[in-house]
Amino acid sequence: MSLLVSGKIERSSGYNLKLDLELPNHGVTAIVGASGSGKTTLLRAIAGLDFTPELSVSLDGISWQDQSVCMPAHLRPVSMVQQHAGLFPHLTVLGNLQFPKRRRDGYALDMEQAIERFSLSSLLHRKPASLSGGEQQRVALARALLAPARLWLLDEPLSSLDVLARRELAPLLASLCQELGQPVLYVTHALHEVLQIADYIVVLEDGRAVAAGNPDEVGRQIDHPISAEIDVGGILACEFDSFDPEHNLSRLNLGSEVLYVRGDLASLGPRIRLQIPARAISIARSDTDQSSMLNRLPVTISEIGEASSGSVLITLDCAGQTLFARITSLSAERLDLRSGLAVFASIKSVALDARND
Repeated sequence: MSLLVSGKIERSSGYNLKLDLELPNHGVTAIVGASGSGKTTLLRAIAGLDFTPELSVSLDGISWQDQSVCMPAHLRPVSMVQQHAGLFPHLTVLGNLQFPKRRRDGYALDMEQAIERFSLSSLLHRKPASLSGGEQQRVALARALLAPARLWLLDEPLSSLDVLARRELAPLLASLCQELGQPVLYVTHALHEVLQIADYIVVLEDGRAVAAGNPDEVGRQIDHPISAEIDVGGILACEFDSFDPEHNLSRLNLGSEVLYVRGDLASLGPRIRLQIPARAISIARSDTDQSSMLNRLPVTISEIGEASSGSVLITLDCAGQTLFARITSLSAERLDLRSGLAVFASIKSVALDARND
C-alpha cells in the first residue's frame, strides 16, 4: 500500500498544482523544488489544511479526500512541523509538549523519549520567548512526534535556522527519520539537506512532478538545473574512510577509487551519498597529474545524448554507478567521444555539504 495523491489545485492567481503521485508508505520521501514549485501546497493539502475536491488523497486504501469525501484535518493521522516553530507563547516547554492530543491512531514517542532525544530536560520550565531558534525548533519537532500519527509532514523544518543550529539539528533529525520507521514527507528547496536520509525523492517544478524515484533514479531523470539548488546530475554511494584535519578533507572510497570532499563527514556514518551536478564534471581522454582538481575517476561512456543548445549530456559508468556530464557539443566532437570509450571524469566540485548551506 502507499500514499496516493492525484488531481489538481487551481488558484484564482493562476497558480496550478497538477499531480499523480504514488509515494511509499515507509521511509523518508523528500519533496524537493525551487520556491513556488508547490511543495508546501502539497503538504497542506495532504494535512487537510487546504481542501479542494479536485485533489484525491488516500493512505493505505483509506480515502482522506476526493469529490465525495473530506476527512477533517484534526482527524487525519498526520503530524506536521512547519518552517517556524509555532509554539504557544503562554505555555512553558513542558506545557507545549503536553498539548498534543492522543486520540488519533498512529505511532508516537513517549514523553521521556522525546525529552531525552531532543535534549530538552533543562528547558522544560522556560517559555518560547527565552529560547534560541534552534531550541524552539527542537521543541516543535519533539511536540510533533508526541502526537500519534501514521505520517509525519516536515515542511522545511531547518530553513529558518542559522548554520550553527542546522549543524546541531540535522544529524538528530536524520537519525530519528531512519530509526523510527514511520513514513516521513520532508519538504525542502535544498536537495543536499535530505540526500543522506531520503529513500525516495520527488522533484517539483511549476506545480508538476518532473522526476520521482530513489536518489539514483532521480539523478538519471533530471539532466538540467531546475534552480541554483537543484542540478541533480549523478548520485554516488561511497564509504567514509578517514578525515585529514591538516587539509580539512574527508577521504571516501568508491570501489577501488578515492574521492576527497571538504570537511569532516564522519558524522554522516559509513555510507555517504554524493550529489555531483552534471555541469561539475569535465572529461579527458587521458589522465594527467598536472591539475588542481583532486577528484579524477576512470569511467566508461555508456551513452551520448542528442546535442541541444550547444551542449550534450553524456552518461558515464563509474564503478558500476552512474554519473552524468554536460559538456559543449564542440568539446565532444574534438575529443571524438563515443559509447564504450574509456575516459577520465574530473570533478570540479562535489555538491555535498550536509551541515552548511
